[in-house]
Amino acid sequence: MIAIAKTKPEKGFEIIKKDIPKINDDEILIEVKFASICGSDVHAYVWDEWAKEEFNEFPRIIGHEIGGIVVEKGKNVKNLEIGDFVAIESHFWCNECYNCKVGNFHVCKNMKILGFGVDGGFANYLRIPYRNAIKVPNNIKKEFVPLMEPMGNAVDSVLAEDISSKNVLIVGCGPIGLMATAICKICGANKVITMDINENRLRISKIMGSDYLINPNKDNVYEKVMEITDNTGVDVILEFSGSSEGFKSAIKTIVEGGRVSLLGLYSKPFEFDFNNYFIMKNLRVYGIIGRKIYSTWFKTINLINKIDLTPIISHRIKLEDFEKGFEDILNGKAIKVLFEIS
Repeated sequence: MIAIAKTKPEKGFEIIKKDIPKINDDEILIEVKFASICGSDVHAYVWDEWAKEEFNEFPRIIGHEIGGIVVEKGKNVKNLEIGDFVAIESHFWCNECYNCKVGNFHVCKNMKILGFGVDGGFANYLRIPYRNAIKVPNNIKKEFVPLMEPMGNAVDSVLAEDISSKNVLIVGCGPIGLMATAICKICGANKVITMDINENRLRISKIMGSDYLINPNKDNVYEKVMEITDNTGVDVILEFSGSSEGFKSAIKTIVEGGRVSLLGLYSKPFEFDFNNYFIMKNLRVYGIIGRKIYSTWFKTINLINKIDLTPIISHRIKLEDFEKGFEDILNGKAIKVLFEIS
């Protein structure tokens, strides 16, 4: 089989050839049909400081947003059959640490992440523990299945608390921010404001349900939000950009007693005034990592057919054309890049 891999500690990936993986009694083999590029894959591609901490072995097949067909199963596998179409939970938990014992599998102390700690799914075939496979109902469009994994991030970010009737500022209109926009509207948010420096992404956010658009390169963020909210500010900030400047400008707009969900990964540390903007404002701050296993998956399955994800998929390419996909993300031409794998 062929696969996209990080073969050395520097920018870029390579196409490699590997044998089809052999499974054990508790695993399944998936023939990958669709896969999509995540922001963390882009961090790995450019080889920033965050990525350098995540890789400990080369070559490493990357990719964790996957949809495919079960083609082989071990003798201990339950509730899955050959031919089932599945999504993948990309966090591999140990089931033994304290966090796992209390049900917080998504923050397992011994977590391995698909495509970083173990070989991923930008390949023809993928081997995983069967407990990491989520059987997908037949009425879900198959090319949307890889997007269920990042959509779970959006679900947890939006629904960390009740969103109904709240004014929301979404910082960063990448794929997760765009999905969060739609989820906010479906779940009863009042005014949804999206913020990005990329005009095309702002345009797509309008399609996904945004009520107001802010471009920090053109608009004064604080003044614009105050105008939109009648000088109240927003109740909720959902931060997906990974931009320290974007976060700092957004946090000034939140009401006292508001809520912040942080998902965007920052390439390097930065200074921030916690005293005035978190403590004295009595904010509730949620760090979002992964998806709650398995409750978030059930929420995602229930929501996905209420959202048209088509506008988010900007590119459909083959594995061999991966470089174009990553470079187009970096230069702002792409939103979600989907690999179509035969």
